[in-house]
Order: sequence, then C-alpha cells, then structure tokens
Amino acid sequence: MRSIARCLIFVVVLPLVTAAPQSAAAQNAPDLVKLLPGEAAGWRPAGPDRVFNRETSVRYLRGAGETYLAYGFRRLLVREYSDTAGAPLVAEVYDMGTAGDAFGVFSNDPSGEAVAAGNEALYGRGILRFWKGAYFVRLRAAKETSGTRGLLTDLGRKIAAAVPEEGARPTILGCLPGARLIKGSVRYFHKQSSLNGHYYLVDENALLLDEGTEAALGRYHEAGGEALLLVCRYRTAADARRAYLKFGRVYFSGKFDDRGDSMIERIESGEFGAAQLAGACLVLVLESPGRASCEALLGAAASSAQQIFPQKSPGRR
Repeated sequence: MRSIARCLIFVVVLPLVTAAPQSAAAQNAPDLVKLLPGEAAGWRPAGPDRVFNRETSVRYLRGAGETYLAYGFRRLLVREYSDTAGAPLVAEVYDMGTAGDAFGVFSNDPSGEAVAAGNEALYGRGILRFWKGAYFVRLRAAKETSGTRGLLTDLGRKIAAAVPEEGARPTILGCLPGARLIKGSVRYFHKQSSLNGHYYLVDENALLLDEGTEAALGRYHEAGGEALLLVCRYRTAADARRAYLKFGRVYFSGKFDDRGDSMIERIESGEFGAAQLAGACLVLVLESPGRASCEALLGAAASSAQQIFPQKSPGRR
C-alpha cells in the first residue's frame, strides 16, 4: 500500500470579531432577527445587527470560514449585547439551510460539557454552541465568570424556543452501529476537505466527495485499540462504485482487486483497512486493530446502509 499520512484532528471553530466587519441592514434577514431576544437578564443590544452572506462572511469568520462554506451555509446574523457595566456578549445565528448541515457544523467541535439548549448544546470556556432546525447558534462572552454558563444557557434556550422546527440528525448517521461507538466522535460532512480536517487521508479527492454527497464518520472501542468507520453516500450506485475503484487503487495499491465489491487488507501501521459497496453507499474501515473486528464493523455498517438506503449495486466489471 502506498504510504499515506493519517491522523485524527479535532477542529475547533472559533471565529473572531474583526475590527471592521462587513455590515448589512438587519431588515434583509427578518427571520433571523426574530430569533434573538431584545433583552436577556439585563443584557441589551449594544449596536446594530450585522448580516453576512456566503461572500461577505469570510471577513468576519476569517480562517474558520471554510468550515461553514463546506456545508450549505446561507447567512449569518451577529448581535452584540452588553450589560450595565458594558461587558460584551456576542450572539451568532448561522442559517445553514438544512437541519443536517446545522448538525454537521455543530459536530465539527466536540469540546465542552453538554447543556440543555436546542437539540444538542455544548458549553466551555465562555462559549455555548447548539443547533436546532436549520440553525447553528454560537454565544460567546468576552470574559467568563461564575454566572456565564447560566446566562448563556438561558439566552440559548430563548433563541431555541424561537426556532419553530426541531430538525433531525442526518439519516446516514443510522448507518453507524451503536455498539462501542465512542461518544462525541460522530462527524457529518459532504466534502473531502472536511474529512481531512478530522482525519487526513490523502491529498487528492480519492473518495469523489462533493456538495451532493454526504458522509458520516465515527470511532469505535475495539479490543486492542480503536477503529475508525466512514460511510459515504453518493447520488447513485454507479457513483459509489467509481469512488470505490478510485479509493481502492490509492489506498490498497497493487493488492486492490477492482472486480469485486469489497476489500480488506492489513495496512502499513499493522492495523486493518477495508472497503465495501452497499448500493449507493461506500463503507470504509480506515483503521482497526484486528481483522475480525474490522470485518464485523464493515459488515454491520454495510447491512444498515442497504436497509436505510435500498439500492442495488451496479454489476461487477
């Protein structure tokens, strides 16, 4: 197998307020404005709301912009609150277009402690993040105090209550077996760039991922270590097979047999890697400590993918 640099990376999305962000009239986004309360525990708006779209958001998000743009991000509303002492608190409401992409952005950063706000919420170091419906919300206090967590949680609940749709996690997550799945390890995304942010696989787009594909990534406790499972869903079974063939030739090198629908091999690290077609889905075990655990995880995920997204695989070449 060709040498491939591989490492797991947690991406922490921490956009910063710039000195001169692109401004826009809040009237252009009344649906976003109505989600933010005019007052929260004595905190009131400290200036005009700012609205950003896909083009202008890079001035506000800086280096974190690519994280959002890799999903269906549409608009961002930013409002700064302050209390009587003038301490700032920033509320950011991201319109991600779909509940799946709102969850996807939320899943990028697993840090923090779970709190009750929206569908899922995490708090840590003066920042609260949650998702509900098609919205991802980030609340940030300039200085963390003993009351910050309670304040941001209360504000988050008020914002979540104003979102009419609950939204649901992406269906593809059901392909990840629940047994031994490591809590907080699940990621959802569309593009190879997002995958490389969590697990660097290869420079080229070996999996043919784009805006029209979706993928679910999870880590598992296995005897002797951990396993990494990736399920990719394509538009058609033929697209999935093309991805299987390209990935197999890169990942498994000369040992890859492109006449079949599955492959398992011991990789350079001594662990096992595997790939299997399941209709319009491609199931991959990128690392597993043992062959038996690799085969079991691959088979369970492929079976779930066939049941959730029933579609025949194209004929073998």
